[in-house]
Amino acid sequence: MLKKTLLLAGAGLALAATLSLAPGLAPRAEAATVIRYADYGPNRGSRAEALQWWADQLKQRSGGDLSVEFHWGGALLSGKATLNGLSTGVADAGTVIGFFTPSELRGYNLGDLPVDNSDEWVGLRAFYDLSKHNAAMKKEFDKANVAYLSNFTTGPIQLICTKAVKSVADLSGLKIRASGPYGKALAALGADVQRMSQADVYPALDSGVITCNQNYFYAMKAYKQYEVASYVTELDWGQNMSFGIFMNKDSYAALSEKDRKVVDAVSSDFVDHMAQVMIDELAADRAAMVKGIDGKAITIEKFSEADRAKVVADGKTQVDGWVKAASDAGLDGAALLADYEAKIKAYAAEKAAKGYPWAR
Repeated sequence: MLKKTLLLAGAGLALAATLSLAPGLAPRAEAATVIRYADYGPNRGSRAEALQWWADQLKQRSGGDLSVEFHWGGALLSGKATLNGLSTGVADAGTVIGFFTPSELRGYNLGDLPVDNSDEWVGLRAFYDLSKHNAAMKKEFDKANVAYLSNFTTGPIQLICTKAVKSVADLSGLKIRASGPYGKALAALGADVQRMSQADVYPALDSGVITCNQNYFYAMKAYKQYEVASYVTELDWGQNMSFGIFMNKDSYAALSEKDRKVVDAVSSDFVDHMAQVMIDELAADRAAMVKGIDGKAITIEKFSEADRAKVVADGKTQVDGWVKAASDAGLDGAALLADYEAKIKAYAAEKAAKGYPWAR
């Protein structure tokens, strides 16, 4: 439940009192709304910095009416518990991961599918618009008692390997740590897919338990996987976007109309900010690893256009599987996918014509 910090003036003194916002409560003083935010990750790294940017912008644009109280590292709600915790009001807002809620957020999980969409800004803008305006998505969020605000992305999928992997033929029998529909697609292409956490990948690569790992440039660097695997096959294959910023529906409705407009505007601008952060960081991390860190450098490999087309086509099989499963569950998966792909096409055309917003 939202908190109101009331500033009470009297006898020349300024006193602050924190009260829970209750129905019918009509404070006779100006009040700042405190949004309690639950995040599964630590308060460091570019995603945390981007969230702080979001919070700072809310405070600035609302003239101090809105502030965010962060609870990092799963201190208030774990990643798996966030959707339910937001739904029941344990927190006002938080980072929701669709992977943990495959049935509750079946439509939103479309963002984790291997759709041929690897540009961070194009993907984020398209998926934001879909999540914000598609009627089926809104119905899904309403049922979960949450309001969708904005989105994150992992950036495109790559492989980091202990040997050069240059073609689809090289995937045959290759032990690859992978997950989700990307893992299923790699298995269909002949890979021997292993399941493990990113924390376990370093020793697995070092010992030869696996040869490759499905990952993203910033995570390869963060986990120092370049120390034990010196080849990256740059697939630029889709991206994971089924995780974003959500708010308890009642907390969102309790905001004044003015503050709701601020939240909506900042959350939309967050998409462009997050895309720029990811694009710049991924380029910097890639360059750093190619140049070499502490004497460890990676070599970039790429599939031929024909082989990459095979990867994309196999990913489409996983997308088609999701469409069928969604339709069986009562969601028009084909219509949702068509809407998403149309938005991807529109933003790709906008980028081609005008470039990124921050560079215009």
